[in-house]
Amino acid sequence: NTIAEKKNIGDNVITTLDVNLQKTASEALGIYKGAIIAMDPATGQILAMVSKPDFDPNQVVQNWNVINEDQEAGPLLNRATQGLYPGGSTFKIVTLLEYLREHPTDYEEYSFDCSGKFSIEDQTINCYHGISHGQENLLMSFAKSCNSSFANISTGLNKKSFQKTCEELLFNQELPVSFHYKESYVPINAASPLGEVMQTAIGQGKTQITPLHMAMITATIANDGLLMEPYLIEQIENYNQNIVESYEPKEYGRLMTETEAVLMNTFMEEVVQSGTATKLKGLPYTAAGKTGSAEYS
Repeated sequence: NTIAEKKNIGDNVITTLDVNLQKTASEALGIYKGAIIAMDPATGQILAMVSKPDFDPNQVVQNWNVINEDQEAGPLLNRATQGLYPGGSTFKIVTLLEYLREHPTDYEEYSFDCSGKFSIEDQTINCYHGISHGQENLLMSFAKSCNSSFANISTGLNKKSFQKTCEELLFNQELPVSFHYKESYVPINAASPLGEVMQTAIGQGKTQITPLHMAMITATIANDGLLMEPYLIEQIENYNQNIVESYEPKEYGRLMTETEAVLMNTFMEEVVQSGTATKLKGLPYTAAGKTGSAEYS
């Protein structure tokens, strides 16, 4: 028998990534360690996913020893899906949702006078750089990302209900994705001590979340409360361009009501209009968001 010394022609994988957006995200991250991820809320398609430090896949065989041994930089770690970090003030999205669920008719009556810190019993939470925000309602507490106000809010939350909301937003749960990821973690339960609840409410303490998971939560808000399953591959073609397999948008389920999502979107738009994300104000499109800076060790 003779063996034909001929390679089989492989299939082509068509991803959901937008080349221009992927390039822009990579250039924006530059030399910094970190991750950028962008999803289409209506379909779940991942349009950009960048993790740095990275490596050239075309040179992986030649450079494998260097890549594999560089534990400090961690180029093999996809920070977008496997990097666990404190959510910082982005987690206030979750705390806000819980407060709105517990106060559906009187949330507009909330009032807090911020002096730059909030103390109760032996616990103290400081605002970023000790800034005194003054008199605030709930909307401005969120827009200004006031730690003191959200610590105050946390002291009145039902811990069991807070835990349920976190779990409904897929904390401590498997995520509906087909690629490798880490589960996000929130320590809240009915027995959580006051200090832990306060730290969790502002995204500190033991809370850990991946950029992927936070993108899924914000995409859910943008999609009127319905989460679409994130996916990276649109279709697989053979060398004749015949479709071997294709993937369509798939609903995961409703993480919040449409009314809740619309209200959350309003709060996130105010972050841009008068809060901590005013750099996005005045552009030829409407933006909604939430900034976050976390202490990390």
